[in-house]
Amino acid sequence: MNVKSYEDTLAFLSSYVRPAAETEIRKLSDALGFVLAENLISNLDLPRFNNSAMDGWAFGSENIQPESFTLTCVGSAFAGHPYEGKLRPGECIRIMTGAEVPEGADTVVKQEIVTSEGSLVTFPAGVRKNENVRFCGEEVQQGSVCLKAGIKLRSAHMNFLAAVGVKEVVVYRKLKVGFFSTGDELIGVEETISEGKIYDSNRYCIKAMIEEAGFEPVDFGRFPDNEQKIKDGVLQAAVLCDAIITSGGVSVGEADFTRDVVLSNGELVDWKCLIKPGKPLAIGKVRNAYFFGLPGNPTAAQVTFHAIVSLALRRLSGEINPTLKMSLAYAGADNLKKKPGYTEFQRGVLEVRNGRICVIPAGSQKTGAMRSMVDANCFIFLPEQQGAVHEGDLLRVVSFYGLYS
Repeated sequence: MNVKSYEDTLAFLSSYVRPAAETEIRKLSDALGFVLAENLISNLDLPRFNNSAMDGWAFGSENIQPESFTLTCVGSAFAGHPYEGKLRPGECIRIMTGAEVPEGADTVVKQEIVTSEGSLVTFPAGVRKNENVRFCGEEVQQGSVCLKAGIKLRSAHMNFLAAVGVKEVVVYRKLKVGFFSTGDELIGVEETISEGKIYDSNRYCIKAMIEEAGFEPVDFGRFPDNEQKIKDGVLQAAVLCDAIITSGGVSVGEADFTRDVVLSNGELVDWKCLIKPGKPLAIGKVRNAYFFGLPGNPTAAQVTFHAIVSLALRRLSGEINPTLKMSLAYAGADNLKKKPGYTEFQRGVLEVRNGRICVIPAGSQKTGAMRSMVDANCFIFLPEQQGAVHEGDLLRVVSFYGLYS
Protein backbone atom coordinates (compact mmCIF):
# COMPACT_ATOMS: atom_id res chain seq x y z
CA MET A 1 0.00 0.00 0.00
CA ASN A 2 1.39 3.38 -1.03
CA VAL A 3 1.78 6.27 1.40
CA LYS A 4 0.88 9.73 0.10
CA SER A 5 0.53 13.18 1.61
CA TYR A 6 -2.80 14.99 1.69
CA GLU A 7 -1.63 17.34 -1.06
CA ASP A 8 -0.48 14.41 -3.25
CA THR A 9 -3.86 12.74 -2.79
CA LEU A 10 -5.72 15.85 -3.95
CA ALA A 11 -3.33 16.24 -6.89
CA PHE A 12 -4.00 12.65 -7.95
CA LEU A 13 -7.77 13.16 -7.78
CA SER A 14 -7.56 16.35 -9.86
CA SER A 15 -6.22 14.30 -12.78
CA TYR A 16 -8.06 11.02 -12.08
CA VAL A 17 -11.61 12.35 -11.75
CA ARG A 18 -13.28 13.72 -14.86
CA PRO A 19 -16.62 15.61 -14.85
CA ALA A 20 -19.73 13.66 -15.68
CA ALA A 21 -20.58 14.46 -19.30
CA GLU A 22 -24.38 14.50 -19.15
CA THR A 23 -26.06 17.88 -19.12
CA GLU A 24 -29.62 19.12 -19.00
CA ILE A 25 -31.52 22.36 -19.49
CA ARG A 26 -33.23 23.65 -16.37
CA LYS A 27 -35.42 26.65 -15.66
CA LEU A 28 -33.57 29.22 -13.60
CA SER A 29 -36.03 28.72 -10.73
CA ASP A 30 -35.09 25.01 -10.62
CA ALA A 31 -31.33 25.34 -11.02
CA LEU A 32 -30.18 26.00 -7.45
CA GLY A 33 -27.30 23.71 -6.46
CA PHE A 34 -26.51 22.63 -10.01
CA VAL A 35 -23.20 23.32 -11.78
CA LEU A 36 -23.12 25.38 -14.96
CA ALA A 37 -22.02 23.35 -17.97
CA GLU A 38 -21.36 26.29 -20.28
CA ASN A 39 -20.58 30.00 -20.07
CA LEU A 40 -23.60 32.25 -19.67
CA ILE A 41 -23.91 35.29 -21.93
CA SER A 42 -25.76 38.32 -20.61
CA ASN A 43 -28.87 39.29 -22.52
CA LEU A 44 -28.62 42.92 -21.50
CA ASP A 45 -26.59 45.57 -19.73
CA LEU A 46 -26.56 45.63 -15.94
CA PRO A 47 -27.71 48.11 -14.82
CA ARG A 48 -30.01 48.51 -17.84
CA PHE A 49 -29.88 52.31 -17.58
CA ASN A 50 -28.24 55.00 -15.50
CA ASN A 51 -30.10 55.03 -12.19
CA SER A 52 -29.94 56.67 -8.80
CA ALA A 53 -28.30 54.85 -5.89
CA MET A 54 -30.37 56.82 -3.35
CA ASP A 55 -33.15 59.32 -2.78
CA GLY A 56 -31.94 62.81 -3.66
CA TRP A 57 -31.53 65.35 -6.44
CA ALA A 58 -30.10 64.74 -9.94
CA PHE A 59 -28.38 67.25 -12.20
CA GLY A 60 -25.50 67.67 -14.66
CA SER A 61 -21.98 67.92 -13.24
CA GLU A 62 -21.34 71.14 -15.15
CA ASN A 63 -23.39 72.82 -12.42
CA ILE A 64 -20.99 71.86 -9.63
CA GLN A 65 -19.25 74.81 -7.93
CA PRO A 66 -16.40 74.85 -5.39
CA GLU A 67 -18.77 76.36 -2.85
CA SER A 68 -22.50 75.88 -2.38
CA PHE A 69 -24.75 76.42 -5.39
CA THR A 70 -28.46 76.63 -6.14
CA LEU A 71 -30.45 74.99 -8.97
CA THR A 72 -34.08 75.05 -10.05
CA CYS A 73 -36.14 71.89 -9.63
CA VAL A 74 -38.11 71.16 -12.81
CA GLY A 75 -39.65 67.78 -12.03
CA SER A 76 -39.20 64.36 -10.46
CA ALA A 77 -38.36 60.75 -11.28
CA PHE A 78 -39.49 57.55 -9.54
CA ALA A 79 -38.59 53.90 -10.11
CA GLY A 80 -40.58 52.88 -13.18
CA HIS A 81 -41.66 56.47 -13.85
CA PRO A 82 -38.78 58.41 -15.43
CA TYR A 83 -38.59 62.15 -15.96
CA GLU A 84 -39.56 62.97 -19.53
CA GLY A 85 -37.13 65.43 -21.03
CA LYS A 86 -33.52 66.59 -20.93
CA LEU A 87 -32.07 68.65 -18.09
CA ARG A 88 -30.46 71.94 -19.00
CA PRO A 89 -27.73 73.78 -17.08
CA GLY A 90 -29.13 75.27 -13.88
CA GLU A 91 -31.83 72.59 -13.56
CA CYS A 92 -32.26 69.57 -11.30
CA ILE A 93 -34.98 67.03 -10.52
CA ARG A 94 -36.12 65.18 -7.42
CA ILE A 95 -35.16 61.52 -7.85
CA MET A 96 -35.83 58.29 -5.93
CA THR A 97 -33.64 55.22 -5.51
CA GLY A 98 -33.64 53.08 -8.65
CA ALA A 99 -35.19 55.74 -10.84
CA GLU A 100 -33.64 56.42 -14.24
CA VAL A 101 -31.25 59.36 -14.31
CA PRO A 102 -32.48 61.61 -17.15
CA GLU A 103 -30.50 62.86 -20.11
CA GLY A 104 -28.39 65.82 -19.11
CA ALA A 105 -27.79 64.50 -15.58
CA ASP A 106 -24.85 62.46 -14.28
CA THR A 107 -24.74 63.24 -10.56
CA VAL A 108 -27.06 62.64 -7.60
CA VAL A 109 -26.76 64.32 -4.19
CA LYS A 110 -28.53 62.65 -1.28
CA GLN A 111 -31.51 64.49 0.12
CA GLU A 112 -30.17 64.75 3.68
CA ILE A 113 -27.52 67.37 2.83
CA VAL A 114 -29.50 69.77 0.63
CA THR A 115 -31.99 72.51 1.46
CA SER A 116 -34.97 73.45 -0.66
CA GLU A 117 -37.39 76.35 -0.73
CA GLY A 118 -40.09 76.14 -3.33
CA SER A 119 -38.42 75.21 -6.63
CA LEU A 120 -34.96 76.36 -5.52
CA VAL A 121 -32.58 73.67 -4.22
CA THR A 122 -29.25 74.58 -2.59
CA PHE A 123 -26.36 72.10 -2.61
CA PRO A 124 -23.35 72.20 -0.25
CA ALA A 125 -19.68 72.49 -1.18
CA GLY A 126 -17.78 69.31 -1.92
CA VAL A 127 -20.19 67.71 -4.40
CA ARG A 128 -18.37 65.33 -6.75
CA LYS A 129 -19.14 64.42 -10.35
CA ASN A 130 -20.87 61.04 -10.95
CA GLU A 131 -21.53 60.34 -7.29
CA ASN A 132 -24.52 58.16 -6.33
CA VAL A 133 -25.20 57.12 -9.93
CA ARG A 134 -25.15 53.49 -11.09
CA PHE A 135 -24.20 53.71 -14.76
CA CYS A 136 -25.56 51.53 -17.55
CA GLY A 137 -23.47 48.37 -18.03
CA GLU A 138 -20.99 49.14 -15.26
CA GLU A 139 -21.42 45.61 -13.82
CA VAL A 140 -22.17 43.57 -16.94
CA GLN A 141 -22.34 44.51 -20.61
CA GLN A 142 -24.76 42.89 -23.03
CA GLY A 143 -23.14 40.01 -24.93
CA SER A 144 -20.38 39.48 -22.35
CA VAL A 145 -19.82 36.37 -20.22
CA CYS A 146 -21.61 36.96 -16.93
CA LEU A 147 -20.94 33.56 -15.33
CA LYS A 148 -18.37 30.94 -16.32
CA ALA A 149 -18.92 27.20 -16.66
CA GLY A 150 -18.03 25.18 -13.58
CA ILE A 151 -19.74 27.44 -11.03
CA LYS A 152 -22.18 25.83 -8.59
CA LEU A 153 -25.29 27.99 -8.53
CA ARG A 154 -26.19 29.61 -5.20
CA SER A 155 -29.02 31.95 -4.22
CA ALA A 156 -26.95 35.02 -5.14
CA HIS A 157 -26.52 33.62 -8.65
CA MET A 158 -30.31 33.29 -8.96
CA ASN A 159 -30.69 37.01 -8.24
CA PHE A 160 -27.89 37.99 -10.62
CA LEU A 161 -29.03 35.81 -13.53
CA ALA A 162 -32.65 36.89 -13.25
CA ALA A 163 -31.48 40.52 -13.32
CA VAL A 164 -29.81 39.97 -16.70
CA GLY A 165 -32.80 38.13 -18.13
CA VAL A 166 -31.59 34.51 -18.05
CA LYS A 167 -34.60 32.18 -18.21
CA GLU A 168 -32.89 28.79 -18.31
CA VAL A 169 -29.41 27.35 -17.93
CA VAL A 170 -27.45 24.34 -19.19
CA VAL A 171 -26.15 22.43 -16.17
CA TYR A 172 -24.54 19.13 -15.34
CA ARG A 173 -27.18 16.78 -14.03
CA LYS A 174 -27.03 16.12 -10.31
CA LEU A 175 -24.75 13.25 -9.37
CA LYS A 176 -26.20 10.00 -8.10
CA VAL A 177 -23.96 8.63 -5.36
CA GLY A 178 -24.57 5.06 -4.25
CA PHE A 179 -23.54 3.78 -0.85
CA PHE A 180 -23.76 0.59 1.17
CA SER A 181 -22.37 -1.10 4.25
CA THR A 182 -20.78 -4.51 4.64
CA GLY A 183 -20.29 -6.67 7.71
CA ASP A 184 -22.05 -9.45 9.60
CA GLU A 185 -21.74 -7.41 12.78
CA LEU A 186 -23.90 -4.51 11.54
CA ILE A 187 -27.60 -4.00 12.26
CA GLY A 188 -30.04 -1.18 11.57
CA VAL A 189 -31.18 1.24 14.27
CA GLU A 190 -34.68 -0.23 14.04
CA GLU A 191 -33.35 -3.63 15.21
CA THR A 192 -32.73 -4.81 18.77
CA ILE A 193 -29.04 -4.84 19.68
CA SER A 194 -27.55 -8.19 20.67
CA GLU A 195 -24.19 -9.67 21.63
CA GLY A 196 -21.46 -8.97 19.07
CA LYS A 197 -23.58 -6.59 17.01
CA ILE A 198 -23.19 -2.83 16.44
CA TYR A 199 -25.43 -0.27 14.85
CA ASP A 200 -24.65 0.62 11.24
CA SER A 201 -24.05 4.30 12.02
CA ASN A 202 -21.76 5.04 9.06
CA ARG A 203 -24.46 4.36 6.49
CA TYR A 204 -26.78 6.96 8.01
CA CYS A 205 -23.93 9.47 8.17
CA ILE A 206 -22.74 8.84 4.59
CA LYS A 207 -26.27 9.41 3.28
CA ALA A 208 -26.48 12.69 5.19
CA MET A 209 -23.05 13.87 3.99
CA ILE A 210 -23.97 13.12 0.37
CA GLU A 211 -27.17 15.16 0.74
CA GLU A 212 -25.39 18.02 2.53
CA ALA A 213 -22.88 18.18 -0.33
CA GLY A 214 -25.75 18.62 -2.80
CA PHE A 215 -25.84 15.21 -4.47
CA GLU A 216 -28.52 12.53 -4.76
CA PRO A 217 -27.88 9.57 -2.41
CA VAL A 218 -28.88 6.06 -3.47
CA ASP A 219 -28.97 3.60 -0.56
CA PHE A 220 -28.13 0.01 -1.54
CA GLY A 221 -28.50 -1.19 2.01
CA ARG A 222 -26.34 -3.48 4.05
CA PHE A 223 -24.56 -6.59 2.78
CA PRO A 224 -23.29 -9.51 4.86
CA ASP A 225 -19.71 -10.73 4.49
CA ASN A 226 -20.57 -12.63 1.34
CA GLU A 227 -18.53 -11.97 -1.81
CA GLN A 228 -21.30 -12.80 -4.30
CA LYS A 229 -23.85 -10.52 -2.60
CA ILE A 230 -21.32 -7.70 -2.39
CA LYS A 231 -20.46 -8.20 -6.06
CA ASP A 232 -24.12 -8.06 -7.07
CA GLY A 233 -24.58 -4.86 -5.07
CA VAL A 234 -21.45 -3.16 -6.42
CA LEU A 235 -22.31 -3.98 -10.05
CA GLN A 236 -25.88 -2.73 -9.60
CA ALA A 237 -24.58 0.50 -8.07
CA ALA A 238 -22.07 0.91 -10.90
CA VAL A 239 -24.89 0.81 -13.46
CA LEU A 240 -27.22 3.21 -11.64
CA CYS A 241 -24.79 5.70 -10.10
CA ASP A 242 -21.93 8.05 -10.93
CA ALA A 243 -20.01 7.18 -7.79
CA ILE A 244 -20.03 4.56 -5.04
CA ILE A 245 -19.03 5.10 -1.41
CA THR A 246 -18.51 2.52 1.29
CA SER A 247 -16.75 2.50 4.61
CA GLY A 248 -14.47 -0.26 5.83
CA GLY A 249 -14.13 -3.53 3.97
CA VAL A 250 -11.27 -2.49 1.68
CA SER A 251 -8.27 -3.50 3.77
CA VAL A 252 -6.41 -6.78 3.41
CA GLY A 253 -8.49 -8.50 6.09
CA GLU A 254 -9.69 -12.03 5.47
CA ALA A 255 -13.35 -11.02 5.21
CA ASP A 256 -12.86 -7.76 3.32
CA PHE A 257 -14.55 -8.82 0.10
CA THR A 258 -15.30 -5.33 -1.25
CA ARG A 259 -11.67 -4.87 -2.21
CA ASP A 260 -11.60 -8.09 -4.25
CA VAL A 261 -14.90 -7.25 -5.94
CA VAL A 262 -13.69 -3.83 -7.06
CA LEU A 263 -10.36 -5.23 -8.28
CA SER A 264 -12.09 -8.02 -10.22
CA ASN A 265 -14.58 -5.72 -11.92
CA GLY A 266 -12.66 -2.48 -12.29
CA GLU A 267 -9.57 -0.81 -10.88
CA LEU A 268 -8.44 0.15 -7.40
CA VAL A 269 -5.77 2.58 -6.30
CA ASP A 270 -5.32 2.39 -2.54
CA TRP A 271 -2.91 3.94 -0.11
CA LYS A 272 -2.41 5.42 3.28
CA CYS A 273 -3.20 9.11 3.05
CA LEU A 274 -1.23 10.96 5.70
CA ILE A 275 -4.19 12.65 7.39
CA LYS A 276 -5.60 12.31 10.90
CA PRO A 277 -8.11 11.05 11.58
CA GLY A 278 -8.20 8.92 8.49
CA LYS A 279 -5.32 7.18 6.68
CA PRO A 280 -6.79 4.10 4.89
CA LEU A 281 -8.27 5.22 1.58
CA ALA A 282 -9.33 3.40 -1.57
CA ILE A 283 -10.06 5.11 -4.87
CA GLY A 284 -11.01 3.39 -8.09
CA LYS A 285 -13.65 2.73 -10.73
CA VAL A 286 -16.17 0.01 -11.43
CA ARG A 287 -17.31 0.38 -15.01
CA ASN A 288 -18.09 4.11 -15.31
CA ALA A 289 -18.70 4.71 -11.61
CA TYR A 290 -15.97 6.08 -9.37
CA PHE A 291 -15.40 4.14 -6.15
CA PHE A 292 -14.35 5.60 -2.80
CA GLY A 293 -13.60 3.37 0.15
CA LEU A 294 -13.61 5.31 3.41
CA PRO A 295 -12.08 4.14 6.70
CA GLY A 296 -14.44 2.13 8.89
CA ASN A 297 -13.96 4.32 11.95
CA PRO A 298 -16.97 6.71 12.04
CA THR A 299 -15.00 9.89 12.77
CA ALA A 300 -12.24 9.00 10.29
CA ALA A 301 -14.90 8.28 7.67
CA GLN A 302 -16.41 11.75 8.15
CA VAL A 303 -13.08 13.56 7.99
CA THR A 304 -11.99 11.63 4.90
CA PHE A 305 -15.28 12.38 3.15
CA HIS A 306 -15.17 16.10 3.87
CA ALA A 307 -11.43 16.56 3.26
CA ILE A 308 -11.03 14.37 0.18
CA VAL A 309 -14.07 12.60 -1.26
CA SER A 310 -16.35 15.65 -1.28
CA LEU A 311 -13.80 17.49 -3.42
CA ALA A 312 -13.64 14.57 -5.86
CA LEU A 313 -17.43 14.49 -6.12
CA ARG A 314 -17.55 18.25 -6.71
CA ARG A 315 -15.04 17.83 -9.54
CA LEU A 316 -17.10 14.95 -10.92
CA SER A 317 -20.19 17.19 -10.81
CA GLY A 318 -18.46 19.73 -13.06
CA GLU A 319 -17.05 22.27 -10.58
CA ILE A 320 -13.76 23.82 -11.63
CA ASN A 321 -10.92 23.37 -9.10
CA PRO A 322 -13.09 22.80 -6.00
CA THR A 323 -11.38 23.53 -2.69
CA LEU A 324 -12.28 23.61 0.97
CA LYS A 325 -13.17 27.13 2.04
CA MET A 326 -10.71 28.14 4.75
CA SER A 327 -10.51 31.18 6.99
CA LEU A 328 -8.25 32.27 9.84
CA ALA A 329 -8.72 32.09 13.60
CA TYR A 330 -6.48 32.48 16.62
CA ALA A 331 -5.72 29.46 18.78
CA GLY A 332 -7.70 30.01 21.97
CA ALA A 333 -5.84 27.43 24.03
CA ASP A 334 -2.51 25.67 24.41
CA ASN A 335 -3.98 22.16 24.27
CA LEU A 336 -3.87 21.57 20.51
CA LYS A 337 -1.35 18.76 20.24
CA LYS A 338 0.30 18.07 16.89
CA LYS A 339 3.41 16.30 15.63
CA PRO A 340 4.89 16.81 12.14
CA GLY A 341 4.27 14.08 9.58
CA TYR A 342 0.50 14.17 9.12
CA THR A 343 -2.06 16.71 7.95
CA GLU A 344 -4.61 16.89 10.74
CA PHE A 345 -8.25 17.93 10.68
CA GLN A 346 -8.93 18.44 14.36
CA ARG A 347 -12.47 19.07 15.52
CA GLY A 348 -12.82 22.63 16.79
CA VAL A 349 -15.21 25.26 18.11
CA LEU A 350 -15.10 28.80 16.70
CA GLU A 351 -15.96 31.57 19.14
CA VAL A 352 -15.43 35.32 19.56
CA ARG A 353 -13.18 36.50 22.40
CA ASN A 354 -12.47 40.17 22.96
CA GLY A 355 -13.39 40.96 19.38
CA ARG A 356 -11.16 38.23 17.87
CA ILE A 357 -12.27 34.99 16.23
CA CYS A 358 -10.68 32.14 18.19
CA VAL A 359 -10.80 28.38 17.91
CA ILE A 360 -10.47 25.74 20.62
CA PRO A 361 -10.55 21.93 20.46
CA ALA A 362 -14.02 20.36 20.63
CA GLY A 363 -13.14 17.74 23.22
CA SER A 364 -11.18 14.57 22.55
CA GLN A 365 -9.25 14.35 19.30
CA LYS A 366 -8.92 10.56 19.43
CA THR A 367 -9.83 8.88 16.16
CA GLY A 368 -12.63 6.94 17.80
CA ALA A 369 -14.13 9.95 19.59
CA MET A 370 -17.55 10.69 18.11
CA ARG A 371 -18.87 13.25 20.59
CA SER A 372 -16.31 15.89 19.60
CA MET A 373 -17.54 15.73 16.01
CA VAL A 374 -21.03 16.56 17.27
CA ASP A 375 -19.84 19.44 19.47
CA ALA A 376 -17.55 20.94 16.78
CA ASN A 377 -18.51 23.64 14.30
CA CYS A 378 -15.29 23.55 12.28
CA PHE A 379 -12.17 21.61 11.40
CA ILE A 380 -8.85 23.01 12.54
CA PHE A 381 -6.52 22.48 9.56
CA LEU A 382 -2.97 21.68 10.69
CA PRO A 383 -0.61 21.05 7.74
CA GLU A 384 1.86 18.17 7.57
CA GLN A 385 4.91 20.05 8.88
CA GLN A 386 2.99 21.84 11.66
CA GLY A 387 4.26 21.10 15.16
CA ALA A 388 2.98 22.18 18.53
CA VAL A 389 0.31 24.90 18.60
CA HIS A 390 0.39 27.68 21.18
CA GLU A 391 -2.34 30.05 22.30
CA GLY A 392 -2.48 33.05 20.00
CA ASP A 393 -1.11 31.23 16.94
CA LEU A 394 -2.98 32.03 13.73
CA LEU A 395 -4.57 28.88 12.31
CA ARG A 396 -6.58 27.89 9.27
CA VAL A 397 -10.09 26.59 9.90
CA VAL A 398 -12.80 25.04 7.75
CA SER A 399 -16.25 26.04 8.98
CA PHE A 400 -18.87 23.32 8.75
CA TYR A 401 -21.18 26.00 7.32
CA GLY A 402 -18.79 26.66 4.43
CA LEU A 403 -17.68 23.19 3.37
CA TYR A 404 -19.44 23.25 0.01
CA SER A 405 -19.59 26.92 -0.85
